Amino acid sequence: MKAWIDKALAKGITDVQFFSVRTKNVKLTVYQHQVDEHVQSDVQVVTMSGIYNNKMASVRFEKNNDTVIETFIDQLIDHASAITSNDPAIIFEGSPSYPEIDVSNFDFGAVPTTKKIQLLKDIEVQMETHPQLKQVQSVVYQESDVQTSLINSKGIDLSQRSTYAYAYAVGVFHEDDDIQSAMEITLAKTFEELDAKAIASETIDKGVKKLGGTSLASKRYPVVFENKTFGSILGAFGSNFSAESAYRNLSPLKDKVGTSIAKSFVQLIDDPLTKEAFQQMAFDHEGVACRTKNIIKDGVFQGFLHNLKTASIFQQEPTGNSFGGGISATNLVMKPGSKSFDELLAPIQDGVYINNLMGLHAGVKTSSGDFSIQASGFKIEQGQLTRPVKMIVVSGNFFTMMNEIEGLDNELAFNLSSIAAPNVYIKELGIAGE
Repeated sequence: MKAWIDKALAKGITDVQFFSVRTKNVKLTVYQHQVDEHVQSDVQVVTMSGIYNNKMASVRFEKNNDTVIETFIDQLIDHASAITSNDPAIIFEGSPSYPEIDVSNFDFGAVPTTKKIQLLKDIEVQMETHPQLKQVQSVVYQESDVQTSLINSKGIDLSQRSTYAYAYAVGVFHEDDDIQSAMEITLAKTFEELDAKAIASETIDKGVKKLGGTSLASKRYPVVFENKTFGSILGAFGSNFSAESAYRNLSPLKDKVGTSIAKSFVQLIDDPLTKEAFQQMAFDHEGVACRTKNIIKDGVFQGFLHNLKTASIFQQEPTGNSFGGGISATNLVMKPGSKSFDELLAPIQDGVYINNLMGLHAGVKTSSGDFSIQASGFKIEQGQLTRPVKMIVVSGNFFTMMNEIEGLDNELAFNLSSIAAPNVYIKELGIAGE
């Protein structure tokens, strides 16, 4: 890529950067003890960003060979020439230092394919022994190996890698005329962490507990969100913490820096370095060093996540959150409390535990905070989970809800979007049912 930099500079581009992502994926699916799907991919995508006549433009392409690079350089110049906005055009010179991250990524590619297939077959066999199982729709294994590198004309030359895998089964369970499906994704940093018996057991437990569910009388209830489910809610409203949203007047938090936006015990951080997550990031897609930062501390909004452009506009330091052409957190973590799950439920006499949301993004108005989402879970009575609940809609406002958090337990869990939360007790939300 250094030769590509020379070609770009020779054509009049002031500064140029190449960001490369190579993703190797393997997906295996087993159905009725047979391999139903085996897909392998190895794709490298390069994003070339450059400044031409003080305008910043980008071109994305799959890496082929050196003979086509001049065509993409010409495209970048054309794109830059068409830009009329006065947004800052910046190629980063590099951070003073970069954090050290764990480089001992497990090599899932070294595990024989036959062993991965056997894992899926074992999950299927374990599930088939349960009397209330109607069908195992599929059993899935997927692994990812992501290598990123960044080089630019200002001397940056960085690279990093992350690997992980996950497995799950989709089971259909029945009781009389009631049929329910269930799945539980298990994430792993090493192949040995994927245990067939545990995956099958968790899926069965989740599916069987859903059987016999009924709706509820419509009213406002205390609500406890399951940890991964609340993580999904945080993800749906996460763009409100982006300086890009503030710049475009799409975030109601624009003038809220330094003010209370949640209960005083709520701590929300972006932690790209936590070893509890399934990826660690030393730098973002612009070459800015990643670091752990508070978004909400003691209930007070600490500030927005920035890329180079918004940092220049708001006269702030970049936060290392430029990813995929936008601004996002790396590992968004709501810190857990000290209570056990049972202690969290104990004061609730008549409430709802929600562990499944359907059509999440369709039911969310990100900038206003309003949401109305189809949900299911369990009734909470006298501090205990009792009967399953389905066919309800939970409604409220994200920003109001953050100020009505009554408690957090100590069961922190990451979801596939690398967002972590504990189980969260909300004072009350609207539930529409019968």
